[in-house]
Amino acid sequence: MLIDAGLSYRALRRRLDGVNVDPDALRAVLITHAHVDHVRGAAMLSRKHGIRIHATAAAREAWGKGADKVAGWESLAAGRPVAFGVLRFVPFGVSHDADETLGFRVETPEGAIGFATDVGQITDDLVARSSDCRMLVMESNHAVELLRVSPYAPSVRSRIGGDGGHLSNEALAAFIREHLGGQVQCIVLAHLSRINNVPALAELICREALTAAGRSDVRVVVAGQDRPTPTIALEALAPPGVARPAHRARQVALPFGSASAQA
Repeated sequence: MLIDAGLSYRALRRRLDGVNVDPDALRAVLITHAHVDHVRGAAMLSRKHGIRIHATAAAREAWGKGADKVAGWESLAAGRPVAFGVLRFVPFGVSHDADETLGFRVETPEGAIGFATDVGQITDDLVARSSDCRMLVMESNHAVELLRVSPYAPSVRSRIGGDGGHLSNEALAAFIREHLGGQVQCIVLAHLSRINNVPALAELICREALTAAGRSDVRVVVAGQDRPTPTIALEALAPPGVARPAHRARQVALPFGSASAQA
């Protein structure tokens, strides 16, 4: 199964090869929303390999002419689960500036995974869906201060930082301190901005929040834009409460010049 297909077809093939997955083995692609960085390669992947694309009616409409090139469609809707063998995907709505943007609760024989990568704000539904997950794939898009001094236009900065935009490192940290479920054993930080974030900073803020919540046992994985994330085996994760080796903080290099230089 693949959630979103935002890279070009050629790049998707390289990434799949990197984790030893034949695209012909994919049973479906589930689309969270129709922004181009989530659907860019989906149509060609569908045509070349006969893969069904699962999306909401609103996402299909927002896709525009590109939707006409998809080989086969299946409908998705918040609250209506879809199953593929032993995997059960439960879509739920999240706060983002695209119609019917979805997150997923993925139920597996080894426990549940929460997946939400375009999230303007934490909602009660998101908290409830993730409360008993063993692993969370969560957006940690930007650092608030880096976004403030970003070279992006003010309108873009406002959109990113708004309730329909993207989740900051700090907002994710607040979620961890206040709402992290007791069964969570791994958090994957996803959808990091190249301009408004630094992987080491996102990881540091996440780990500080875990420590404040008394959950330094939780594994933290930072997903990168330029490489596949290492495979995570749910059955191999340490049970909650088992201490992990201490992590040494690294010096954080910012992605652009000082605040004064960007003013």
